[in-house]
This record gives sequence, C-alpha cells and structure tokens, in this order.
Amino acid sequence: MIKNNLQNNGGFSLLELLIYISILSILIVAISSTFISLSKGRGQSNAKSEVNNAIRFATELIRQDLKNASSVSTPASGTPNKSLVLVRDGSTITYDIANGYLTRNGVNITSGNVLVDAAKNASAFTRVENTNTAFNTTNVSILVNIIFDYNSTSPDWKYTTNLRTSVSLYANN
Repeated sequence: MIKNNLQNNGGFSLLELLIYISILSILIVAISSTFISLSKGRGQSNAKSEVNNAIRFATELIRQDLKNASSVSTPASGTPNKSLVLVRDGSTITYDIANGYLTRNGVNITSGNVLVDAAKNASAFTRVENTNTAFNTTNVSILVNIIFDYNSTSPDWKYTTNLRTSVSLYANN
C-alpha cells in the first residue's frame, strides 16, 4: 500500500520537464524572431518614408524657385555643380550641398535623419541649353540629380535613393 501512494503523488518526471522546457524554448524563439522582424520592417519603412518625404519636399521647393526665378546664374551650361544660385522676387536663393545636408540659403531643407553627401553629389545641378536654329530659340533646363541617404548606424535601417528631375526655365533666364 505504501508503494501505490508514492506512484500517485502527481509530480513531474525529468523527461516531462525537458519536454516542457524545449517546447517553451521553441515558442520563445518563434515569438522573439517575429518581434525582431516587425521591428526591422518598421525601421525600414520609417527610413524610406523619411527619405521620400525629404525628396518630395526638396523637389517641390526647387521646382517652385526655378519656375519663378528671374535669373539662374549657376551652374554654367553643361557643367555639373554642387550649388545652384538663382534670383526670385528680387532675392538671391542659393541651394548648396554642405555638411551632409541640402541647404537653401544656409538652412537645411531635409530632416535631421536624411543626409546628402557632397562627395556623392558633385553633379547635383547641371544647366542644359538646347538651341533650335530653325526657330532661333534656346531652351534652358536645370537637371537636378541628388542622392539622399537615411542616417542610421543600423544596417537594417539603411536606405538610399535619388532625386532626379529637370526643370525648364523661361527664355529670360
């Protein structure tokens, strides 16, 4: 009778404990890998969103300034440059790539997390003139080609893309 009482005490055997621990370990690994993947995805999405917003804002600002400019003095025709100088409404506006940012009159026009490397962007602004001899006209455009990077030390949050556009100027430029 003493023997039956010892066998029915309701405890766990070592094998049962090992099985429970291994099942819990597998569940914890699966859940943590899911959270890590979600975090990476959120970070990548955030990086893309910030860079793309900076590009949209810079594109619109540059287009408006160029369309309404009374004169564009740089860059020289066919010469790529990191700077663009124009006159709009009597005020001189200077776009420049300096210290990792795209600036307009010295003020950063992108967010603090979006960088514009001067070395990568030596040909950011290029003036192109196309002359039509039959009509005796010259069409002037400014080509804009700027590389934007997301500033992050994590390789999971890296994102780089280009702003490429051209803006036609009026004949008085």
